[in-house]
Amino acid sequence: MGLLLKRILLLMLIISISLTSCSWSRDEKIFSKIEKAYDEYKGYKCRANIRIISGEVESTYLIEETYSSSEEYRLEILEPKESKGIIILNTDDKIFIEHPSIEQSISLVAVKSLNKQLVIGDFFEDIYRASLIGSEEIDNSEYLVFELDLEDQNRYRDTAKIWIKNKSFVPYKLNIYDDSDKLIVEIIYESFKFIKK
Repeated sequence: MGLLLKRILLLMLIISISLTSCSWSRDEKIFSKIEKAYDEYKGYKCRANIRIISGEVESTYLIEETYSSSEEYRLEILEPKESKGIIILNTDDKIFIEHPSIEQSISLVAVKSLNKQLVIGDFFEDIYRASLIGSEEIDNSEYLVFELDLEDQNRYRDTAKIWIKNKSFVPYKLNIYDDSDKLIVEIIYESFKFIKK
C-alpha cells in the first residue's frame, strides 16, 4: 500500500510539473507571437471610448488615438462636445495641448507614467511585463486576458487588465484598477487598425 501511494504521489508531481512547464511555454509562445506581429507595424490608429470612475462620478470621452511610439502619439478628443477638438500631441519629451476655443498650444514636460496607463501601444512595446491570466469569449470572439502591474503605482492606479483578440492581437479593452482592485478607468477600442511599416 505504501509503495502504491508513493507512485501515485510521484505521478501527480510529474503531471503538475509538466502542466506548469507546458503552460509557461504556451505563454512564452503567445508573447512571442504578439511581439512578432507588432514588430511588423509602425503603430496604430483607433477610437477609444474612455470611462473614468471617481467615487460616484463617471466621465466619458471618445478619443481618436494615433500611436507611433511611447515618445510619439496624438490624441484628439471627439466627445464630449465641450472638449471636442482638444489635441494632445506627445513628441519626444514634450506634450503639446492644442485647444481650439482659445486657439493656443500649451507645451508641458511629458509625464512618463501617464503614457503607460492610458496608451495601449506601450503595452505592446513592453509585453513581457504582463501575465496571461486566461481567455474570455465576448460576442463570439475569443480574447486573451493579460494583467500587469503599472509603473509608478499608487493607491489610485495599481494594476491593468488588457483584452486582446486571439490570433489578430487587436485590443478590445483596457481596464485600470486601484490598489483595492476597484475599476477606475475602462477603455474600449473600436476601428483599431495597425499601420504597416
